[in-house]
Amino acid sequence: MKQMTKLLAELKEKKLDSFEAIEAHDKKAKQTLIQLAQQAKPIKMEGNNIALFGLTSTGKSTMLNSLLGEKKAATGAGETTIEVSSYSCRDFILWDIPGRNDEVTYMSMQYISFFKGLTRRLILVQSTIKENSSIMKLLDAIELDYDIVVNKMDRIEEEERVEFCEQIRKEISKIGLKCVGRVFFVSAKYPAQFPDWLEMVKYLTVS
Repeated sequence: MKQMTKLLAELKEKKLDSFEAIEAHDKKAKQTLIQLAQQAKPIKMEGNNIALFGLTSTGKSTMLNSLLGEKKAATGAGETTIEVSSYSCRDFILWDIPGRNDEVTYMSMQYISFFKGLTRRLILVQSTIKENSSIMKLLDAIELDYDIVVNKMDRIEEEERVEFCEQIRKEISKIGLKCVGRVFFVSAKYPAQFPDWLEMVKYLTVS
């Protein structure tokens, strides 16, 4: 743990604040990071634990509320999640992860152990995979599966949705993401409008 803390401090000094930046500018640090992350043991967690990751305003809290069937998480413009929060319902425990520009925070041994202990990891994006490709590459590097949720589909014109979905899938392939499980195209604000919502809920309730 001390070795990881020291490494992360060095990365912050170099202003390498994302996995993609580390990958591009310090390959030795990248390899050390991966080796240390692989040593992290998963936290033992009871139940079906699902975390939502996403940058500011990707609709994490709205999605969480829709999945829970009631408003428990604050929503609004900007980042409303300031710390990791959990919300329980009958079928799962949802974890709302703060959107951060400083991704290095997520590379601590504690966070990685938490990631490993989860049943599922949902990465939210809105218009492009690149919004959150760095955290996906980190999960790829430590061989953790994740699912991508393309939210706010209601903002895409109906006649453009098929092309948009194809564009997202091509982007996943082009970037070379390895541990992607399912890809869902939904609107947390208007879940009934998109068939993928029910598919996603069914998928998440099976641990």
